[in-house]
Amino acid sequence: MELDDKSFGDGLRIIGKNWSRAGYELVPLVTPEHALRCSLDILLLRPGEDKFIFKMGDIDGQLKTLFDGLKIPDSEAETGNSPPQNDETPFFCLLQDDRLITDVHVTTDQLLLLPNHKEVTANDAFVVIDVKLNPKYSGTYDNYF
Repeated sequence: MELDDKSFGDGLRIIGKNWSRAGYELVPLVTPEHALRCSLDILLLRPGEDKFIFKMGDIDGQLKTLFDGLKIPDSEAETGNSPPQNDETPFFCLLQDDRLITDVHVTTDQLLLLPNHKEVTANDAFVVIDVKLNPKYSGTYDNYF
């Protein structure tokens, strides 16, 4: 049986309504219901701290902000009280909850330039995230820990 575009779109709308939060119809990829977890390999390029008077946040705060941005929001405050735009329904996100991240590897280095920019500002960053899905199989101890 072939799945047509209308059926696919209808399915996404149903999932979005099921995960509706903070005015958004959300479609998370990694959920406990699908027995999925994920690991992240992150490359974080930040401006050299010696270039700026004010030091930007430390890496644990920056990673917490990044993880919060990958999960569905719990409240309107987490969306900046911003309603979804026309092209954000449904809104796709990686995680139902950041507790579904099982492994993180982070590499940081200095950001020299951003694509199509002539200079770097203190708030700039360039992040590359490689996501690996880790299914939890019912026949292993993974389901108990």
